[in-house]
Amino acid sequence: MAASMDFDFRVARSEFRVALQGFLPQKALSECIPHVQNYHGNESEKKLALDQALRDIVKIVVHEDHGCSVYRDVINTAIEAATQDVCSASTPFVILSDVFDMITLEQCEDIFNLVEEKVSTWKSDTFYDAGKNYLLRMCNDLLRRLSKSQNTVFCGRIQLFLSRLFPLSEKSALNLMSQFNLDNVTLYNTKPEESRLRKNDRMEFEDGEMEEANSMVPIDYNLYRKFWALQDFFRKPVQCYEKLSWMTFVSNADEVLTAFSSYKLDDMKTSRKKLDKSYMPEAQTYFAKYLTSEKLLNLQLADSNFRRYVLVQFLIFMQYLNAPVKFKNANYVLTEDQNVWLKTTEEKVYLLLKETPPDGEIFAKSIQHILKREENWNVWKNDGCPSFERNKPATDVHHKQRVKRKSLGADLMASGGKIIKMGNPELTRLWNLCPDNNEACKSEKRIFLPTLEDFFVDAIEQADPEAMMDEDLKLVNEQVFQWKALRLLARRSPHFFTHTHQPAVSLPVYLESMVTKLAKEMPPPHEEMKTDIGEEEEIKAPSPEEDGEEIKNDGADIPASTWKFNSDFLQGGSSDDLPITKQQILEVAEGLGNDWKKLAVELNFLDDMIAYFDSENQDITQKALKMLTVWFENEAEPATPGCLRTALNEIGLLELADQVFPDADGNN
Repeated sequence: MAASMDFDFRVARSEFRVALQGFLPQKALSECIPHVQNYHGNESEKKLALDQALRDIVKIVVHEDHGCSVYRDVINTAIEAATQDVCSASTPFVILSDVFDMITLEQCEDIFNLVEEKVSTWKSDTFYDAGKNYLLRMCNDLLRRLSKSQNTVFCGRIQLFLSRLFPLSEKSALNLMSQFNLDNVTLYNTKPEESRLRKNDRMEFEDGEMEEANSMVPIDYNLYRKFWALQDFFRKPVQCYEKLSWMTFVSNADEVLTAFSSYKLDDMKTSRKKLDKSYMPEAQTYFAKYLTSEKLLNLQLADSNFRRYVLVQFLIFMQYLNAPVKFKNANYVLTEDQNVWLKTTEEKVYLLLKETPPDGEIFAKSIQHILKREENWNVWKNDGCPSFERNKPATDVHHKQRVKRKSLGADLMASGGKIIKMGNPELTRLWNLCPDNNEACKSEKRIFLPTLEDFFVDAIEQADPEAMMDEDLKLVNEQVFQWKALRLLARRSPHFFTHTHQPAVSLPVYLESMVTKLAKEMPPPHEEMKTDIGEEEEIKAPSPEEDGEEIKNDGADIPASTWKFNSDFLQGGSSDDLPITKQQILEVAEGLGNDWKKLAVELNFLDDMIAYFDSENQDITQKALKMLTVWFENEAEPATPGCLRTALNEIGLLELADQVFPDADGNN
């Protein structure tokens, strides 16, 4: 305590600063450290004084602009002083932050070489805990000052340094919550009236520019808008789990990929585009942000690197939609149709990558390998980022080795397959029923599940009205039979797991209905239909010629799988049972006009689907045609003229219904 009272902080700080400044121009600053060690006073007080003196020296050398070599000397002195416990362990990092805050970006890039060289020093026990947060904050401040498009190399060096400094399991550098960079907005022209592009317009080039430009894809505003609209989906993939956004994305993606497919790139064209090496700069410059001018899209589609950027974005986007992410909303689930589209589109994207020169096959395989590794990274994050270091199990030197117990199978093999005693007469009998356990498991005697015919034969006979069975005596009213019947139906009947809108009924009533269904499906007992020579003959439905009536096929363009064939139709049903043809759908779409939205509401389309139809096309007829096509393809029951005629009648278009479906009133 006496030493502390004699110590004057301001005097010590001034003396240390003068000593450091005296060594500054000619000698190494580290030679001043013995002077500090021999100074009288408490160790902690001397550390604080030297810390502040070093910061004063930094201010002086920056003000006098001594150059990067002097900055390096000051930083190295602080590192050596902290190593010898003369100053605080955090002082070198504070000085680094001060230096980077006061010098230019060019000087920062030079001084950062020292930071990279000292990685092993920063990771040592003396500096890591005290300086890791300082270094992280310093690097983030540098990244904010740098341009992502102009200083890409320096930004990459900073990121690589952080990856070397922190361990792989360090969670501070991970995006654990799977958040997206929503600030990365791609700006482009969204006003059609201001666009210079028209349908089938091409770029104009001067003589000598892009001889192959005439063979490029015609660029219009529709393709331009859909191409750059994809960047919003790549920026925020979760919006594709919404129905309307998904349909918009599918439409945009299909058109862009079709444009890529229609214009193939080859190595000969790529080689002609290369400039003469004598005119090329020593270092190539790459820009991280897209240029979205309408004039450049034709050139961008013809650039192999640009095409690869977009196709790889597709693959990353599609991988996320199917990836099991821990923090993803439980409602973010794709339908079966969406999964089929993703699989088909992924194959198409890989094919386009393979066709894109140069070395398309190698590039596609590399991307596929990288994305496969990304799945392992995602699984590691979902598991809570466990450490990659395996801890050795603690071994007890005094642990006695246990005697290995012989298995029962080893005893059986030693006995030569003879009867082996299990300690209990009943267990011995059961064990020795079959010497081979595998054969015993395959035995048909172990199949205890009866067939539907054998189990329900009595219940079917009791359900027959001619049997005049008392309701109370039927099997469907017995609890044991009910329990067994439900288990058997769940295992072997397709009628058990069916969707119904009827409320729940009692078990006897439910089983009675199931027995009736099974009775209709089972062949009649003890009856066989045979020909005169004793062979079985297949029962066939009466043909139109045999029935005496002619059946017309008004739906030649509709696949046969969509027709509604039933007994009423074969017996001469009305034309309401016939499905709608594509020609009839086109006639209805042309006659609807502005009333297509009313019909969409009548056909139970939601507002978001109607908005999608409205935004997808400019022509009213095309909007109506798109809506009717979706209704025809997604209708649960076969779409018939009677259904559409009723809907047209509800919105007051009976004349259009009579014009398109003259026979839909049931009169043939």
